[in-house]
Amino acid sequence: MLPTRPPPSTKPRHGVDFLGPLWLSRTYKITCCRRGTPVAENPQLVSNWTETASDYAVDEKLVGTDQDEHCRVFQGTFLLSAAALYNSSFISYGVQCKCPDDAAEHQLDQHCRQLPACQNGGYRSQSMGRRCSCPQPYFGEYCEKLCDQGQVLVGIDGHNYCSCLPFYQGETCSDLVCLNGGHEFRGRCSCPHNFVGYHCEIDTNKTKGNSRYTKYGPQSSSENGELFSRDISGTVFSLVMIVVLVVSMYLLMKHRMQVQSQYTASRRDELNRAAAMYGLDRAGTTSGRDDIRILPFVAAGIQPPPPYAVSRSGARRDNLPPLPSYEDATKDTVIG
Repeated sequence: MLPTRPPPSTKPRHGVDFLGPLWLSRTYKITCCRRGTPVAENPQLVSNWTETASDYAVDEKLVGTDQDEHCRVFQGTFLLSAAALYNSSFISYGVQCKCPDDAAEHQLDQHCRQLPACQNGGYRSQSMGRRCSCPQPYFGEYCEKLCDQGQVLVGIDGHNYCSCLPFYQGETCSDLVCLNGGHEFRGRCSCPHNFVGYHCEIDTNKTKGNSRYTKYGPQSSSENGELFSRDISGTVFSLVMIVVLVVSMYLLMKHRMQVQSQYTASRRDELNRAAAMYGLDRAGTTSGRDDIRILPFVAAGIQPPPPYAVSRSGARRDNLPPLPSYEDATKDTVIG
């Protein structure tokens, strides 16, 4: 008589079980807020789930308010099927918090904590893991930071940061960089002696004869007087140049008008002399260009052509010679 085997246990056991599937023991510890409870991400791969809630509440407040999130710590154990390790269709097999039914009314994180609203026109993006997607030039966890003198770029970790322009530094690129020992004073660089420029980058020892650069920051009375006299001199010079330009334009226009008047007078005298040369009396009228062209013909006694007159019907046709006949037109003309 063959020996009989005991019936296999219906409960999965930890370790290698030749009579059933392989199960791996796991422990978990998670914090769930707003009265949420822990659950397995893939319940079909989990068995023997145990859950123990702490007898104390985690003191967590909603960001920016005094509202209690009612967070508690849960811990326990479960058995995970070894098939999950070889099945690529399951992304994860961990533990997550199951939030209450009214969670759809609020933006919650994976621990059922209420997420603060994004500022400055930002919004929570599902593709970014419910992080705030910020418009330019804002960045930060809640779009609360302004990239002042730079551009917002995405780092290798997926978070935004402010890339500063030259001569600016800091997280928000708002700190001004002053060179050659200068320091920031009321939003500008206060430069040491012999250095000027917006960032104290110009050495006056190398530009001694150039006084176009302005020195920012607190200055002594002598320096203030020098800058004041320099400004007055520049203003007076600009006014003198404007006056000279206006006078020059006036004299130029006056000269052109005089030259044009002289040319008109000389042209009138030339026409009158030509009319007197050919014995024409213009009776005080001014000779035109066309009159000069016909003056030689008039002086030679050549009469101008008669005025054109529209002939009446049949009057001009009677004065014309008769047309030749066909024989006369085709007859050879004797040249001799």
